[in-house]
Amino acid sequence: MMDNPDNYLICAFCKGQGLDPFDIMSASSVCEVCGGSGNVRVRPPRAGCAFCSGSGVQPGKRLTCGACGGKGAQTVREPVIECDRCSATGREPASPLLYCVKCHGVGLAAGAAV
Repeated sequence: MMDNPDNYLICAFCKGQGLDPFDIMSASSVCEVCGGSGNVRVRPPRAGCAFCSGSGVQPGKRLTCGACGGKGAQTVREPVIECDRCSATGREPASPLLYCVKCHGVGLAAGAAV
């Protein structure tokens, strides 16, 4: 059985090219996030990663984002509300170089069921 195509996005880390965007090993190295396919699996409902602003790159570094794993988006549990710990920034308030432990960097937290 084939997986639902709605579960896939263009890889944020390599921007769908399938190659390591930073040429760390070599110019022909495959992307470590998508394995060279240019696509990543993120099941809906999903939201863009607030910590890396959807780039898939760890802020200020040449590494995959620790919050979303380089995908640029994360699956979220519904209903969602703005994370009250980080005010939807995706960053840990006491240490902005780390992603928020409550929302795992997405900026949204699961809301209480009504």
